[in-house]
Amino acid sequence: MITLAAVLLLSYLVGAIPWSLLVTRGVKGVDLRTVGSGNLGATNTFRALGARWAVCVLALDVGKGVVAPLGFAQLRLDPPAVNAETLALLAALAAILGHIFPVYVGFRGGKGIATSAGAFLGLQPAACGIASAAFALGLVASRGIVSVGSLCAALALPVAVFALEQRSGSPAVMPVVAAAGLAILIVLKHTQNIARLVRGQEKSIFRRDATPPAGRPVA
Repeated sequence: MITLAAVLLLSYLVGAIPWSLLVTRGVKGVDLRTVGSGNLGATNTFRALGARWAVCVLALDVGKGVVAPLGFAQLRLDPPAVNAETLALLAALAAILGHIFPVYVGFRGGKGIATSAGAFLGLQPAACGIASAAFALGLVASRGIVSVGSLCAALALPVAVFALEQRSGSPAVMPVVAAAGLAILIVLKHTQNIARLVRGQEKSIFRRDATPPAGRPVA
């Protein structure tokens, strides 16, 4: 038996594991925050280490999202504060917030796309599939600009969740609200990318750049 607070804390701490940082340090001995875009995620790992390690980081970040709704949320609560569906949703959101705001690295994490995909793969696989298709379409249409695919996926997710809830016969409000809130957060995390898109300066994934990110030193 475990409390709701403990489940959310565990989900957050697992979500906060900075796999891209750990993998890049282990393989190349460098801090990922000091190369490329400086972002902690699979895209910057690709620029720093190549496709093989980027896929590894992507799988690990997706896995963080899957563990929360399919793992921790199956534990029995004492007291039983929420039902299983709500617990899975809350645990998934905690893992996503952990990835975006990780305690281990000063609350400056990734943008949440891979971990969100994993979370909704566990919560609503069909919605995850629709968002993934939107990501792929955006990526292809922009000739490899990952931020375009990510924004397309983020905006498609709440629409997909809403449509699937309506078809279910007993629609729930919380998944739609959670998906919409998550979409807003992801868009906000992409404000610099959006600014570069407007200026025509956003880079394609096919253009690898391992130069230090402009501006800030890394904490």
